[in-house]
Amino acid sequence: MRNALEIENQLIEEAKVSPEKFAVIYDRYVEQIYRYVYRRVGEQAVAEDLVSQTFYDALSHLKSYKFIGFPFSSWLYKIAHNNVLRWYRSNSRQSRVDMEEISELADVASDLEQDIDAHTERLNLKEAMDELEYEEREIIRLKYFEEISNIEIGHIMGISANNVGVKLYRALKKLKQLI
Repeated sequence: MRNALEIENQLIEEAKVSPEKFAVIYDRYVEQIYRYVYRRVGEQAVAEDLVSQTFYDALSHLKSYKFIGFPFSSWLYKIAHNNVLRWYRSNSRQSRVDMEEISELADVASDLEQDIDAHTERLNLKEAMDELEYEEREIIRLKYFEEISNIEIGHIMGISANNVGVKLYRALKKLKQLI
């Protein structure tokens, strides 16, 4: 019996030869990538444009894709991540954290919640997240909001999995101090 990665790789190989098959890949990942992008830009129209660009880039470079042990979604996240970074650079806006992410982070970091009113806590957490560097926020988002492994985060951000663990630890420690 073939595993999910083997099936996915066969689909990708078919799409390399016949781009119409890319529609199956698109259908499989579009919602996931959209959520990822939307949480970073907070605007529906911008998120839709960036997701379209992400899948256009993926299709355009599909022939150069090589399986290196990660799910295909990691490659898509990396493309989306780079597109979001380019968008922020070209629009010179600061990254915002939406309230949905704050809620999720509050659930994950329950030790940070003690003795603080829930409403005040969310506002404090939002302010603290805004104080973090972009890379620190991104690592926290990928780990806790997208539930991606350190290995995949490293692949997406172009750093080692060990470095992800160190940066995540430091970011959470900094976040705790800011709160």
